[in-house]
Amino acid sequence: MRTVLNKLSGMYYNINLRTKLVISYLILIIIPVMVLVYFSYITIHKSVVEQTGNAYLETLKQAEKNIAFGIETAYNIADLTQSNYDIQQILRTVSERALTSGEVIDFFNLLNKNVSNYVGKSNVLKVSYFMKGNPTFVSASPNFFGIDQLQREGGLKPLLDGTIKEKWFYASDVEHLSIVQNDEVLFIKEIKDINRFQYVLGYVMIELDAKFIWSILNDIRLPDGAETLVMSPNKRIGQTQLLAGGSGVSDLFLKSLPEEEEGIASFGPAERTNYAVFSKAKGLDWQIALLMTEKHLGMNSRWIQNFMLGLAGVVSIIAIITAFIISGSITKRLKKLVKLIKHAEKGNFETEDNIRGNDEYARLQRSFNKMSTRIKALIEEVYQAQISKQEAEMKLLYAQINPHFLYNTLDIIQWSALRIDAKEIAELTESLAKFLRLSLNEGKEHISVAEEMMEVSNYMHIINYRYRGAIQFITDVEEGLEQMIMIKMILQPLVENAVIHGIRPKKGKAGTVAVRAYREEAYMYLEVIDDGVGITGERLQQLFETESRGYGVKNVHQRIQVYYGEECGLQFHSEPGSGCRVVAKLKASGSV
Repeated sequence: MRTVLNKLSGMYYNINLRTKLVISYLILIIIPVMVLVYFSYITIHKSVVEQTGNAYLETLKQAEKNIAFGIETAYNIADLTQSNYDIQQILRTVSERALTSGEVIDFFNLLNKNVSNYVGKSNVLKVSYFMKGNPTFVSASPNFFGIDQLQREGGLKPLLDGTIKEKWFYASDVEHLSIVQNDEVLFIKEIKDINRFQYVLGYVMIELDAKFIWSILNDIRLPDGAETLVMSPNKRIGQTQLLAGGSGVSDLFLKSLPEEEEGIASFGPAERTNYAVFSKAKGLDWQIALLMTEKHLGMNSRWIQNFMLGLAGVVSIIAIITAFIISGSITKRLKKLVKLIKHAEKGNFETEDNIRGNDEYARLQRSFNKMSTRIKALIEEVYQAQISKQEAEMKLLYAQINPHFLYNTLDIIQWSALRIDAKEIAELTESLAKFLRLSLNEGKEHISVAEEMMEVSNYMHIINYRYRGAIQFITDVEEGLEQMIMIKMILQPLVENAVIHGIRPKKGKAGTVAVRAYREEAYMYLEVIDDGVGITGERLQQLFETESRGYGVKNVHQRIQVYYGEECGLQFHSEPGSGCRVVAKLKASGSV
């Protein structure tokens, strides 16, 4: 945890001030807006879900009223049958005695006429009578049966033993009543003797076409993926007659049926994900449920969601623009100060003159102006002191050597070597004399490029004597640069460094040192290139940091910057095993 906090803290401190201000402003504005939008949407969505559910419940109740109106015909037929004198007389006679031939014909005609009055009206498919006794005309019509037909169906036992007076069935609920067709709704009611009200004469069964029920339920406009579920007390019915749904949650609802007769309930493993709008159809004793997901109920809140998301987006855009404007106005002046500080790092001590106000920035800017002025004065003092020091060191070196005595001595050594035929010693002495004459240059600080090249060539001639000519030395001077003036003793320390740190560590102590001089625009470049072992970053750092009594790398770099400015100096390009290239950048000055 602490590691994560440290990383976050590090990231925070690496972000610029304007970004911090923008982030802080956005956090203070956008997060509260998002929280407000979220809770507002949740509240509105919950209200929409509830209202939509209640609307579906009202629609379902209206559908049940339409179904109740459609099955009212069955009740009317049963009531008319109960009060019909002819039906009473026929059923009473049939139950008490055998019929005469004339009675059989009369009763048969009367019953057929009664049945034909109802069939084909208000979804009535068939009206059947179940009689006590065994009248001879039962087998002559598909509408007249003995009570034994009802006794085969176990589900009708409560009706036959008088526990209930009437009962509704769906066709699939009766298995042994073979006279029933598929997709029918059956209403069976006992017919009592009006003279002996406790005595049951028989039963009337009205068969209704169930298509009108499915048509009413299918007319309920449900969203795509929702489904309608109808259940009788025994099982699910009408599955093939209802429009196919896609919610796939009917099995979950069947496992957790609500105890209430009507209402809205959530169900399933995920609370408040699946919803059922359910009610019990009066008369049929069916439970009808509209099954859908919360997404279906909340469809009307989609536009609210889109509106609130759009509103949040607009607020966020305005907040971002405002944050950038405000943060920009705060950090604009600070950026000016940072820019001045960066210029000061490069040695350009500019100051801001137009300072308004007296806030923290104005006070900081005035303090920076004073500091810049003071540092600039101190740097000039240090430069002057450094130049004086180097001039003193040079004069001290000159004072340590008596040039005329040294030159005369070297001439004597050279002639003595020639007298004994020691040509190598004579050549070596001559090179040393030339090298010293160019190095001392009568105390003058500036020489030509050609003289600097001659000096380093004499130095390499002396060094090669030690290495028995194993080091190849190459010079390349761009045309027109030979007479260009430069400060002396630039190349010799660099060549010496190439030999000592580049060539000497190689196996066999052999290699190549090349010196180039060329010009680009207002600058002259001197390059010393060797194919030695290269220089590591650590060793290079030591070369720049180590003080030298003579002309070391650090001394050369400082002298170049003192005479030519901070933009000039030495640059090293090297990797271990790949040689080294040193570039001395000087301002191009006049010629001899």
